[in-house]
Amino acid sequence: MNPAENNDWLLTPSAERRGYIQPHGLRELWFHTGTACNLACPFCLEGSKPGDNRLNRITLADVEPFVEDALELGVERFSFTGGEPFIVKDIINILRYCLEYRPCLVLTNGTDPLIKRIEKIAPLGASAHPLSFRVSIDYPDEHRHDAGRGAGNYAKALQGLKLLHQHGFQVSIARQMDSGEDTEAVEAEYRALFHRIGLPVDLRLGKV
Repeated sequence: MNPAENNDWLLTPSAERRGYIQPHGLRELWFHTGTACNLACPFCLEGSKPGDNRLNRITLADVEPFVEDALELGVERFSFTGGEPFIVKDIINILRYCLEYRPCLVLTNGTDPLIKRIEKIAPLGASAHPLSFRVSIDYPDEHRHDAGRGAGNYAKALQGLKLLHQHGFQVSIARQMDSGEDTEAVEAEYRALFHRIGLPVDLRLGKV
């Protein structure tokens, strides 16, 4: 629906005109899947943690009308972040639905919620459009990563990353960036890590 065509939408309850900008197109639509997460990272911008319900977990019914509107605006990709998207009960159904129309990207910590659902995620690789993943590997060093995300989660994130790659999904990395770092040296450490665990050394590295 085009809001500009709905006169009721253009007026406030007191009959004053609202400000409105007519959108001409939409390249990417992001869905926040909720603030619940299996981890409680102290640096999380959302403050997500286990059991957090400040933003309720998204459902397929929540997503459908926004997808319909986005398609009318020519959206090119749907992306998902959290919290941890794979905590959401409906996430497989949501991705299956969205992949009928456009490529999708999921940001994930790659740990237990993803690993436990990999057999349900794998069939999504046969969808009409591609599904890709960006996995958080904060540092190429296990101790630094686990200092923020909890003991053992570095190994789990690498396991999740490898499982996704083995099932044919395109994967990339979200990493943290230190002030004044030697970026070339850090990226060389990541490439060495990828080589060591049998992943392509040219995986895309996104900085946060």
